[in-house]
Amino acid sequence: MYTYNTFKNSNVYKSVANVSFLTKAAAPHHPYHLVDPSPWPAFTSLCMLWLLVGLVLYFHKYSAGGTVLTMLLLGLIYATSVWWRDVYRESIDGCHTSKVKDGLYLGMVLFIVSEAVFFLGLLWAFLHLALMPTVQIGMAWPPVGIVPVDWTRLPTLNSVLLLASYFTANLAKHAVDSGKMSHCRNMLLLTILLGVLFSYEQYREYIGLPFTFSDSVYGSTFYLLTGFHGAHVIIGFLYLSVCLLTYKMAGPGRSTALDLSILYWHFVDLVWVLIFALLYVWNGSMPTPDVLSCKDSAQVLQTVLRQLRLDLYSHNPEFFEASM
Repeated sequence: MYTYNTFKNSNVYKSVANVSFLTKAAAPHHPYHLVDPSPWPAFTSLCMLWLLVGLVLYFHKYSAGGTVLTMLLLGLIYATSVWWRDVYRESIDGCHTSKVKDGLYLGMVLFIVSEAVFFLGLLWAFLHLALMPTVQIGMAWPPVGIVPVDWTRLPTLNSVLLLASYFTANLAKHAVDSGKMSHCRNMLLLTILLGVLFSYEQYREYIGLPFTFSDSVYGSTFYLLTGFHGAHVIIGFLYLSVCLLTYKMAGPGRSTALDLSILYWHFVDLVWVLIFALLYVWNGSMPTPDVLSCKDSAQVLQTVLRQLRLDLYSHNPEFFEASM
């Protein structure tokens, strides 16, 4: 007679038990996402490393510097694109639990903090040079021969553009939380357009500036601060462009990418407020050296020598007493 004990000892029962055990073992027992091995983080890091080498070659005008820089930039764009694609597929597969989303938010916050410290260092360098100018730049700020940028023109226009994009980005977030996806799309388009206009106006400002990157520490700090901020603006509206392409997949409670991109965009806005206030308004309101009012080279030389003589007398008056 075929009893239960006979079935329990049969191969069919053992096969079913093994399948059940494997299914339970393969089921996740935690809310975290154990990512599959991916080559894109290492490939992206190498592209960024060699991209700096390409920039150095290009700045020093090596023959193949432009070609190397272009190839590495294309490689970086490809690596980040496919990496982003994989993360997007993971979200569609349901791998992004609430715990994973918290980790993504924390990662973006830590990234923004690291970038904030970077800009803080550049602003610190600028303030140190402006408040305590050295003898190498004529003990004056702005240095002799440097004309500051008029903050009432293009810098003010750029401030208005970024201020408007701050509100349009918030409107896009409010629209997606309310389920108004068409309104979210329109606000994202407007935010991206404002970011593109900001980059274009900054390009117009660059081509009209009376000083270059090599014009003392004034030029280097100015271009480093505004240039890196401009790069962050470009990254920001590219990030928003990706959210625009995938906005149909978002919805109330399902907009992690959009939330992170808007958070990053607000960081870009805040950094510009500091740059505009210190680098343009405060720096532009400082008194300029008398040499800027000179009309010919002889008058410039006479003014510079007079300023050097006054500086030397203020530091070492015994030198003049001994020479008299």
